This record gives sequence, C-alpha cells and structure tokens, in this order.
Amino acid sequence: MKINDKENKKMLLVNKINIALGILLLAIALLGLFRKPFYLTITSFMLGSFILVTAYLNRKRITAELEGKTIADERSRCALERAGFFTFFLLIALLMVSGVANSAFELGLEYTMTVNVILFVCVFSWIIIGYYLDKKGEV
Repeated sequence: MKINDKENKKMLLVNKINIALGILLLAIALLGLFRKPFYLTITSFMLGSFILVTAYLNRKRITAELEGKTIADERSRCALERAGFFTFFLLIALLMVSGVANSAFELGLEYTMTVNVILFVCVFSWIIIGYYLDKKGEV
C-alpha cells in the first residue's frame, strides 16, 4: 500500500508537531525536577520521551518511504511484538515482586513512585529486548 507524497508531507508536519510536543513535555519534566510530586515529573518525562522517539522513528520511516526504500519487514515487526510480550510479563512480575516485598518487609514504598519507576524500566527494556531480538534474527 503506497501513500502518495501529499499525505507523506502532511504526516511529516504532524511528526514535527509531535517532536515539538515531546520536547515541551521533556522541558516540563526538567522544570518539575525540583518540585515535590515526583510522579508528575516522571510521567511527563516518560510521555515526552515516548512521543519524541515515536515521532523520530515515524519521520525516519516516512523519509525512507519517500525515497522508495522499506525499513521494517515481517520479521522485525514480529520481533517487536515478541519483545512487547516479554516486557509485559516483566512488568507484571516486577509489580508483583515489589508489592510482595513492600508488604513482607514493610519497606514503605509509595505506590505511584514505584509504578512509574517500574514502567520507566520496562519501556527501556522493551527497546533493548526488541533490538536484541531483531538483531538475533530468530523469531
């Protein structure tokens, strides 16, 4: 399915807006670094970095599509799906372990901060696992 150049240019404009939004959210996270509710800072940082990375990858795909190249094949997409499954199960396991450790050892962890840190770790583990599975070649 080919997308014409006019639609690609519209998508590039939307990606530029997304990049600006991602930079804005990262700036909000930087400004909120010294304020007390840290979960807002972490959430805006995670959301801003996600939007920024997604917009960058979409821009790369659209630019390659305009040049007539293809980036992702079926194996790469399957590797990213598999990495998503691994990361989801890692997220669930880490949430369960942190909940059990908090109640068993009375650590006094704040729930919102713990969930944001675990989610932040899982996002980066999804990127790393996806890269590893894509380079490994076995899906």
